Amino acid sequence: VYKIIYPTFNNKDVEQKVNSYIIKLANDFKNEFLNYEPISENEKIMFNLKTDLYILNNNLLFIKFIVERNYNTYPNPVKFFETHILDINNHKFLNVDDILNKGYEDLFYMYTKNYFFNNYGVSITKQSENYDDLKPSKEVYTKVFVKGNNVEVFFYDYKKHTETSLEIPIEKLLPYMKKQYIEQTTMQPTTITETTTQVTTKVETTTQPTTTTETTTQATTVTETTTSKANNSTSKRKIDKNKPMIALTFDDGPNGAVTNRILDILEKNNSVATFFVVSRRIEKDAEVIKRMDKLGNQIGNHTANHKDLTKISKDQIKNEINIVNNKIKKITGKECTITRVPYGAINDTVKNTVNTPLIMWSIDTRDWKTRNAKSIEQQVLGKVKDGDIILMHDLYESTAQACEVIIPKLIQQGFQFVTIEELFEYKGIDIKNGVKYFNAYEK
Repeated sequence: VYKIIYPTFNNKDVEQKVNSYIIKLANDFKNEFLNYEPISENEKIMFNLKTDLYILNNNLLFIKFIVERNYNTYPNPVKFFETHILDINNHKFLNVDDILNKGYEDLFYMYTKNYFFNNYGVSITKQSENYDDLKPSKEVYTKVFVKGNNVEVFFYDYKKHTETSLEIPIEKLLPYMKKQYIEQTTMQPTTITETTTQVTTKVETTTQPTTTTETTTQATTVTETTTSKANNSTSKRKIDKNKPMIALTFDDGPNGAVTNRILDILEKNNSVATFFVVSRRIEKDAEVIKRMDKLGNQIGNHTANHKDLTKISKDQIKNEINIVNNKIKKITGKECTITRVPYGAINDTVKNTVNTPLIMWSIDTRDWKTRNAKSIEQQVLGKVKDGDIILMHDLYESTAQACEVIIPKLIQQGFQFVTIEELFEYKGIDIKNGVKYFNAYEK
């Protein structure tokens, strides 16, 4: 279901340029779910887009798209923002650094540092682990929206694991504005109206057949995992505790062909990962679950309905966990021994109720946000280190595409891909129920 509030203009060229971005966002959403199979007739996948507009000095049009993508069974939508700047007179889209002189990056960085200190008591420095996400760079601060007396600056809040914004008074930004955009210009007024459209679409898909393989593991100083492949050839996965190892993790699946594509690249490279699954996808992709297990991957619990566990009762939390455990046990004969809570949201009730270790992450690829293989690769390659836990989602083709690059490259660099259970075991860390773990290099 699409619900889109979009602008119309008296200038058709401007209108076409703006609406082309909206069409792209809607098409990206549609393409992502081409292979998705709803599990009930009442299930809906929703795309909501709202538009906010502001004209500065009669020559710059600032556009903000507020995009929400949601399942009707999920409590919270995925929300992100798109911003664009249009030179009205020349009908040309501009970047932030096209309208601002050098130095605005330091201004945005200063306000961002204050945001983290005021909200979390965190002091961001150039030595901070998350400095690259916030550093004063035009590649970081690519989204701004001017409205009235304030400027919204968008950035990634690594504490909430979501995109957010802060407001800066417009007078703080004006000294950085390039001269041609400060001076008043005359132009024919642009008329703006808002139109709402709602469209429902149904996509029919076919399910790709899956293959299964057998895995056996021997517990020795160097673990050897024998994988019997379809062509009856045999290869062995070896774990050397003296060499660097990392854990790839995937949330929100399984998702049919995408998950199988990830399993293909793992199997090809004699590697494994950990998949944190949700209830609504387990039964329809039971064969994928079986393949995960037989290839030696670990299956973790990501709750039944992806709810924020900090906002529900103790009994409801237990139910969210038990539904997944029961389904996985029915398919594989095993229960999940680790949990990743949705949104990383944990309080004392969650710690005391979820009867497994709570697995977080040290590298967030943001694949849910970018849907871009190159961007995902950049979040991992050159940044990953021994003991890291990498967060991904086996929902997107772009994630599978990135894995086809990341996995062989890191193996060439000497890294081993292991499950969460293996990672902590070989690092000598005894993980405990109700405790959060972000990586395996901090005991």
